[in-house]
Amino acid sequence: MDSDTYYRDHWVEIDSDRLDAYEAMFAWHARMAPLLKNAELEMGQRVLDFGCGPGGLAMELVRRVGVAGEVVGVDLNHDMIARAQATAAAEGADANARFIQLSEDRLPFDDGYFDRVVCKSVLEYVTSPAANIAEFKRVTAPGGRVHVIDSDWGMFVAEPWSDEEAAEVFAAASMAYHTPRIGRRLFGLFSAAGLTDVSVQILSAADTTGVRAPIARHMLSYGVESGDLSAARAQALSAKIDVGIARGEYLLVLPQFIVTGTVAG
Repeated sequence: MDSDTYYRDHWVEIDSDRLDAYEAMFAWHARMAPLLKNAELEMGQRVLDFGCGPGGLAMELVRRVGVAGEVVGVDLNHDMIARAQATAAAEGADANARFIQLSEDRLPFDDGYFDRVVCKSVLEYVTSPAANIAEFKRVTAPGGRVHVIDSDWGMFVAEPWSDEEAAEVFAAASMAYHTPRIGRRLFGLFSAAGLTDVSVQILSAADTTGVRAPIARHMLSYGVESGDLSAARAQALSAKIDVGIARGEYLLVLPQFIVTGTVAG
């Protein structure tokens, strides 16, 4: 892949091992419910899940809108779409959940088609977050809400890595992100797009058990793929995480910015 467009391309082409890892990482858990509170999802709504991945969040959206509602998931990756479709079928949700592979940034929906647009952990990877937010606004009905959840890697903590080690890993992995500090920019982008009543919430639950350690390991794999981190160095840093977990010294924090805006009308 071209290093200049890797931030996007690595979501278009994903090997099977990484697909399995992503499916586990993107699974929805009850503890994540606060991420959706400000979206004010209701029965009967029509909701877009932008960057739906293997469908974990989409299935939660289906539960929120019920059989009278509709959830549409879109993603760049064919295999992600196939997994989401299979999950919907297995959960009996394929009647009101559909999934579409995107090939361009413009969304294939009429103006005002959705009551809600939900986008989780995607805008850090896109070429133009402003253009995507403009599209979210376009396809949302007047009075509807755009709800974005994303990280800010400038606030990332991974103990027992030192500050220098964390900076080393992030620098090596940087080609995987277009706007790694997107979290802090979302309020301004929403305001510039003309969304109203923009709210910002930050959730920063700390992982001390290792359940989110794959986040750090994915960064290491990106660093190796970039050529800026040797396999041996990545292995040593991964082992340091393992030792930290075993000794009770491990702590991973990646704050999530939750930004919600209303389409005027």
